[in-house]
Amino acid sequence: MNTLAFIIDDSAVNIAVARLLLQRLGWTVETFSSALPMLERLEEVQPAFMLLDISMPDMGGDLACRRIRSNPAWARIRVIAYTAHALDDERQAYLASGFDDIITKPITVGSLTAAVGRAPNTPAVHT
Repeated sequence: MNTLAFIIDDSAVNIAVARLLLQRLGWTVETFSSALPMLERLEEVQPAFMLLDISMPDMGGDLACRRIRSNPAWARIRVIAYTAHALDDERQAYLASGFDDIITKPITVGSLTAAVGRAPNTPAVHT
């Protein structure tokens, strides 16, 4: 079973928080400070899902999501927008552009559990 998750965010603090919470849920985590190295890594390994920040300097998450969705080999990857932009029209635009779900910052173990659950074969986490 695939227990790999990617976090793509240009904020080291956001990466650290998401990594800690995902690891508590049993996920193995790889992190990227921008979308370009993540896209290169997808050529080698595909995660079960990724938290993809919308606003990044080199390539926004919306464009990165479109690139992922254009490659049939990556069709099974869940792509979750990881953003502070949570207005209804923005949420609808993200879903329409190919994101599977949206998690708004700041994240919690509850919001992550609702979006991605625990990694396969991981015991329950008591909070």
